[in-house]
Amino acid sequence: MKSKNKKNIIRQRNKKPSRLSAFRMINKIIIGIIIFSGIYYVIGVNDLSIKGFMLDKLKNQADVLAKENQDIEMQVMQLESYDQIAHRAQELKMVVVEKIEYITIINGEVAKK
Repeated sequence: MKSKNKKNIIRQRNKKPSRLSAFRMINKIIIGIIIFSGIYYVIGVNDLSIKGFMLDKLKNQADVLAKENQDIEMQVMQLESYDQIAHRAQELKMVVVEKIEYITIINGEVAKK
């Protein structure tokens, strides 16, 4: 009877470590998943912050370019104004045309062959 009890005790001891090893393995897997998720989260947040900085930089660049475009359009409007053109014509010593005569084309021909 004693030998049977000893064998049963040995069997029970052998069964306990298998349960403990299973729990340890499950705990290791859960800890691995938690660590992997944490690393993935940190990488994702880092990527989002980098993209946010780049977006701010590009918005500032777009604002600068819009301002430059507006300045250039104002310069074009000033240079195309009638007063500016008249002033430049006087500087180039151009004269005002008083009478304009047009050539009439006969039979739709401009030059003869």
